[in-house]
Amino acid sequence: MVESVLVSGASVAGLAAAYWLQRNGYAVTVVERYPGLRPGGQAIDVRGPALEVLDRMGLRAAAEDCK
Repeated sequence: MVESVLVSGASVAGLAAAYWLQRNGYAVTVVERYPGLRPGGQAIDVRGPALEVLDRMGLRAAAEDCK
């Protein structure tokens, strides 16, 4: 039986948690109270150990394209 998880909040932390939970076999639902995409986005400073996380998620090239 697949375990279900509810992640409250679609910020960077919520989406990263949902990603890793799903990759490890959980059925994940993400809820967010804001009604749409936020127009300004969110600035993220990624360095050090976080670069390895981006590599493991397959997102490093996309992040480097945003420079």
